[in-house]
Amino acid sequence: MKKIQIKPVFVKTKNVRNFEVLMDGLALGEGEGRMGVVYGSAGRGKTRTAQWYAANNGCVYLRVATVWKRSELEFLQDLCRALGMLNPPKRKGPCYREALERLVSETRPVFLDEIEKLHPDFLDIVRDLTDGSAAPFVLIGEEELKGMMEVNKRVWSRTYQALEFEAIGASDVMFYAMEAAGLKLSAEVAGIFHRSSDGDFRLVKRSLLSLVQFVNAQGSGPDGNGGGQITEEMARIAVKMGLKGDRS
Repeated sequence: MKKIQIKPVFVKTKNVRNFEVLMDGLALGEGEGRMGVVYGSAGRGKTRTAQWYAANNGCVYLRVATVWKRSELEFLQDLCRALGMLNPPKRKGPCYREALERLVSETRPVFLDEIEKLHPDFLDIVRDLTDGSAAPFVLIGEEELKGMMEVNKRVWSRTYQALEFEAIGASDVMFYAMEAAGLKLSAEVAGIFHRSSDGDFRLVKRSLLSLVQFVNAQGSGPDGNGGGQITEEMARIAVKMGLKGDRS
């Protein structure tokens, strides 16, 4: 039997399509500062979607580091690096001006991922940057991010687009299995993976990896070219191998 392989693929789920709509909406406000917010539980694909979009559309992506906490300088320095500056200034004021000048000279969307880990005052720095440069800023994080922005009225009034990433669906599971491993899952098998994941794409990927390992080790089942059949029992075993209890 030819062993099944898993390819690194990016699947355009409903969340991804909604993300593209959000970006199209922000583009309509060209010429003025504005923000977007993408929020939702962990494992919904927010980070991967932002990275994919940034890489394919010339945007700036910066993942916030917990160690910054209240260090506005370290935040601004890393933003400057993300904007292409090798040696950012060592003082906050000059660093801010450099970031602003780069955004003015080349206005690009900026994605700030997991910014809710920082003090709420950082939102005012982002507001100043988008106002001064007219570059759109999209803030990405878990559920508390939206509430954090709503509390700051000046920030919220500049937030033109908001998108909640929802739990993935069984159809997303089926599409991912076919794209990544060439496996055609039945609705019942996809349902087992879906229910065990709580809508977390990472857990689906983990279960699929376990399924492929199980099938390859057994030497039975699909031939790697779409032949054969994945049974519900195989799916349950894969879920347990993936360290997530089966809830089907």
